[in-house]
Amino acid sequence: MIEVSVIIPCYNSGSTLLRAVESIQDQTIKNIEIIVVNDGSDDSHTLEVLRNIPKKIKVITQKNMGLSAARNTGIREAKGKYILPLDSDDYLLSSFVEVTLKKIKNENNVFCIFTDINMFGEKEGILERNYNYFVQLFTNQLPYCLLYEKKIWSEIGGYDENMKIGYEDWEFNIRLGKYGYYPERINQALFNYHISNTGMLVSKSDKNYISILRDIRNKHKDIYCISELYRIWKKWRHTPMPYPTLLYIGMYLATEFLPGNVYNYIYSTLRFLKQSERFSR
Repeated sequence: MIEVSVIIPCYNSGSTLLRAVESIQDQTIKNIEIIVVNDGSDDSHTLEVLRNIPKKIKVITQKNMGLSAARNTGIREAKGKYILPLDSDDYLLSSFVEVTLKKIKNENNVFCIFTDINMFGEKEGILERNYNYFVQLFTNQLPYCLLYEKKIWSEIGGYDENMKIGYEDWEFNIRLGKYGYYPERINQALFNYHISNTGMLVSKSDKNYISILRDIRNKHKDIYCISELYRIWKKWRHTPMPYPTLLYIGMYLATEFLPGNVYNYIYSTLRFLKQSERFSR
């Protein structure tokens, strides 16, 4: 019986895809389904890697539709009770599935699990983040690599396929909280996350941060009204926040009145300073 389905979108990432796949094959728990979604790759190396991938791994090919659509395609075909998204340039420690699955199965009212992050590439270090839903409304605290039940994906409507310039998981994570599914943290760095500041998606995400946040606010006006924000803040105010509450109020006002390039600069500076504090060798 398959317990966990790992969904790996792939777009011209043949150089790293096998590392991601092998990190799943090396898990201490073996009843795992691996689904690779080829999102319209067109470079010869990636196509060769996909042709030679082990037959027990399911490969789905579609036209290039973006990360959210690729994840949704894979999840629709998944047979596991639990879903774990994994990008093709990242990989897991061998105990990731065992540790997260144990927590989600053995503890009451635990629906989604994330771990600390081991960052590699253009930045290195351990990133530790607590979860606070109020903070989540202003900046994405969570890694995309969450273990959760497939029925939750169905209930909240999957990943938004209209989001194609980054932070797809941010909007998904906001809907998790909206439906009452608050992710739990495991304070072990079991997820290896590749940082590439020159990558196209990262650059587009940072450049368009304010546009993305405004789109999210427009989509979830019921959450971002003053009364609901206050209710959420009251519920989460005793959970640690990276910044003082007044700063989040300022962020809320800034999305209304500041030009996008000014807001992006301020946000990027604050994020850099906070990350510099949190990275440890």
